[in-house]
Formats: sequence, structure tokens, C-alpha cells
Amino acid sequence: MSESASLMVWYMLLWRQQPIVALLGGAGVALNKLAADFPDATMFELVILEYKVPEVHVHAVKEHGKWTVGVDYAVDGVMDNLKMVEQLGNSTGKVDVTFYPMVSIDNHRFDKLCEYLVCLAPSFETTLWKGNRVTVQPIFPVAGNVAKGSSDTYVHLGVASLQQRFLNSNRWYGDIAGGFFLYDRVGVHAKLGYKANKNLGLTLQLGLTGDAYVDGDGYNVSKPDRFNFMLKADYYEPNTRLQCSLSAGRFVYGGYGARLDCTRHFGEYAIGLYGILTGGEHNAGFHFAIPFGGKSQRRKGALRLRLPQYFDWEYSMVSYYKYSFENMGQEYEERPDKNRSAHYWQAGYIEQYLQKFLDGQIR
Repeated sequence: MSESASLMVWYMLLWRQQPIVALLGGAGVALNKLAADFPDATMFELVILEYKVPEVHVHAVKEHGKWTVGVDYAVDGVMDNLKMVEQLGNSTGKVDVTFYPMVSIDNHRFDKLCEYLVCLAPSFETTLWKGNRVTVQPIFPVAGNVAKGSSDTYVHLGVASLQQRFLNSNRWYGDIAGGFFLYDRVGVHAKLGYKANKNLGLTLQLGLTGDAYVDGDGYNVSKPDRFNFMLKADYYEPNTRLQCSLSAGRFVYGGYGARLDCTRHFGEYAIGLYGILTGGEHNAGFHFAIPFGGKSQRRKGALRLRLPQYFDWEYSMVSYYKYSFENMGQEYEERPDKNRSAHYWQAGYIEQYLQKFLDGQIR
């Protein structure tokens, strides 16, 4: 590896806990800066990390004055060449406080226009070692007209979990998390993923959870006794910028079924439709994720206050009363920033985004 390549990777380590769009934009800025500092260089290589875990390998080649970017998952070789490089901007043990707004609007009632609830859910997150993430997120109701008795009307835990990457290679990765999850679940969650190619990824998700909710009698936590699993195929089509995800398996409350999501990526924005079929019933709706917290969220001390990377929303049609009352198609979220933009490490998507950035189509 050339001197310029080593400097490139070193520079990227400073961005490893930025929002994914800010991080990719930062990679483009870094490439432009290094190209200016080393005008004779014709190739740079870098690796992008999240929570100290390498996710993707980026290589840029200069031909006839134009940079061409390629992205793959061959991170091991680059990391071997970086063993002796000093790591700057270490954020181990430093805390991110993110102020998440939560808005719920439900129009299933005939005696009122809608039931609504607005909550503030600050999360406190830190990384203690490689591949680790500790999250604590209380939820505070602020305003609404939801009838008393629902867990959402009380101060309660959204997420209180320990997450760990236990497997990471050029093709395979695995994560495990334990604790309290959104919404009103407690237990353990595991994910095993396989990176088939730069556009196709396969994952198996397993969960064993119980109820965790608040009512007038206080906090209620049951023994984890509901087993769920999902096998998911995720494909990114670069020409249309469509992310298509098909998952099938067993939902939280025992129903077997499938879910199809089709999401269109517009640079920093993601908008999509979904459909669910389970237990003879069906549901459908739309979702979106838009940038919310700004592109630059640099850390200057041990504590960083910020807005979330994205504001995401999912509208559910909730067909028929049986579907709603039996919690059919129900899932949970093991992290507060789970959506189709944050932590999206599909190499085909990153390659296309970086190329457009270097071509001046994204700023």
C-alpha cells in the first residue's frame, strides 16, 4: 500500500461514528483533499468503520484525470496494512445523547378524529470496545389524547440494551443484543448476515422476548417466551436506486407470514412502500426516512448532544380488526435508530453514492 493510501484510511477513521450520509460525503471530501495533496497518486484505498468494526473497503482509481470508485467487503487486507497506523479521534467511552421525537397518530376511532401521542425519547449511547454499543433510552410522554392505561402514556423504557458484533469477515457478520427493545419487549435478539455480492445481502434474525410494559400498577416484565425468526433477502438495484427487501418467517406473536418492502433512495432521502401477509390477513403502508440532524456532527469532548440522523415514519393501513387486536405482523426494534437509511452498508449503494459525489452530482 502506498503512503497516500495509508493516509487515506487514517483520515477515514475520524468519521466512523458520523451519520451514514455525512460519513460518505466525508469520504468524498477526503478523496478530493488527498488528490489535491498528492497529485501524482493514481489510487487510494480506505476502509470505513462503525463502532470500530470495518464495514466496507473503498478503492478509488484515477484515469485520464477522472476518479472511478469501487466498493466491496474485502476489509481484512486493508486492516492488516493499518496495524501500525496511529488511530486518532478515539471515541471509546464517550457518550452520544440523541434527542429523538416520537409521534404517533391513529385514526381507528369513530368518536374522535384521531388518537395522537407526542413523546421525547433521548438516548444515551456509548461504545466501550470493538463492536460494542450500549444504549439506554427512556421515553417521556409530552402531549396526547390516548386513554390512560396504555404503556405509552407513562414514562417507560424504550431501549436499554447491550449490542455486540461477534462475527465479522469479508462475507459473514453476526450481531447479538440483549435487554429492553422497542416496543414493549424484553429479551435477546441475534442476527447472522451473509454478503452475497455488492448488491445482495441475506440475513437470519432470531428473537426470544417477553412483555415489558407499564400500567397503573407499575412496570410489568414477563419471562421471554415468544420465539420469532425472519429470513430476509435485501437487494439494491443501482439503475433505479431501489432497495427491495423480502422477509419471511414467524412474527413476535406467533403468526407466520411475509413482508415485502420496496424503497427508493433519493441521495439522502428514502421513501418506500410495504405489504404484509400473515395468518390469512394483510396489511400495507408506506415509510420514509429523511435527514434530520445535520450533516456535520463532530465530537469535541466526552459528551455530544445531537439530533437523530434521520426522522423516520411508517404508516400502517392495519386491515381488519382481527389484524389489529391479535398484533399480527408485529415486530420490535433492538436499536432506536433502526430504519432503511442509517447503518445501510450495501456496497452497491455506497459505491454509487460516492461516485455521484466525486462527479459533482451530490453536495
